[in-house]
Amino acid sequence: MLRDWVARRLADTQLTMLIASLLGIFLLLVVFGKVLAPLLVAVALAYVLEGIVALLCQCRLPRLVAITLVGSGALVIVLFSLLALLPLLTEQVGRLVSHVPEYLAATRESLKSLQVSYASWIAPSALQQMIASGAGKMQEWGAALLSFSIASIPGMITLLVYAVLVPVLVFFLLKDKELIMAWSQQFLPRERTLLTRVWHELDVQIGNYIRGRFWESLAVGVTMWLLFYLMDHQYALLLAVLTAISVWIPFVGAAVVAFPVLLLSFFQWGWADSTLYAMGAYALVQLLDANILIPWIFSEMVNLHPVAIIVAVLLFGSIGGLLGVFLAIPLAALVQSVLIIIGERRRTAPPE
Repeated sequence: MLRDWVARRLADTQLTMLIASLLGIFLLLVVFGKVLAPLLVAVALAYVLEGIVALLCQCRLPRLVAITLVGSGALVIVLFSLLALLPLLTEQVGRLVSHVPEYLAATRESLKSLQVSYASWIAPSALQQMIASGAGKMQEWGAALLSFSIASIPGMITLLVYAVLVPVLVFFLLKDKELIMAWSQQFLPRERTLLTRVWHELDVQIGNYIRGRFWESLAVGVTMWLLFYLMDHQYALLLAVLTAISVWIPFVGAAVVAFPVLLLSFFQWGWADSTLYAMGAYALVQLLDANILIPWIFSEMVNLHPVAIIVAVLLFGSIGGLLGVFLAIPLAALVQSVLIIIGERRRTAPPE
């Protein structure tokens, strides 16, 4: 019975090849994910720039000229970020690490005053345990930041190599897109109707997703930086970068970044109105992003249920780490497309 069941399933050659391709992609990302990281970054950037290149091509500009103009503009923006924003970001991170002892002392005093004000609610033993636990965590995070800054020196060399490889890969992915697609198709089976269907669906959906997330993170990050800068927040750029990164982690990212926003605002202003204003600004930006920006940008994005998105982030994050978190939505879209096709094939299959 088992052999007959397997034989009936394998009789659908196209569906078998589709599932095998899906498993192959997952295995490739799990085994060679770190090695292929520059290529994956280049593919994501190529998707982002492809929209602008296509727009210029519609204006009857030669594709090579459009790629050169868009690539040059992107390179100028990256160089400006490295020369102008990276030193400021590094300075803010260093300031945070150097002020950790002061922040610990301020937190301890605030907790003690809170215990005095609400002595009947907070037991002294619980307060001491809370202070000790918080101090240990802060020292652990400070040591981790310091060790990361020291241990990351060899990684900087790798980063410089990637900084050269990624722009080159992006240029050739944009320039020779059709040639690369034609070359890769020779390794696919001749009967590939389902593979072609899934690929065209994912090409549109993932392209919209990556481009949308990029512009969304840019808009949210710039808005947060302007708001915190006008509020004279000493960690404005650091919090803006964290908020922009959190956009790529749906639902979970916004909740996680709210904690450093509250903590760093409290360290600067204490229990003052400015801390409430900072949290209000963060909540307002997240509210506008969720109700206005996301529906407008992602009108053609893959339709995934919020529970499916959270499960995908947790599952692929546990498998591939940070890279898995960023790839969770495209991989979940791939799985959804395959499941839809399997359901269609089962409904149209003759009864057993």
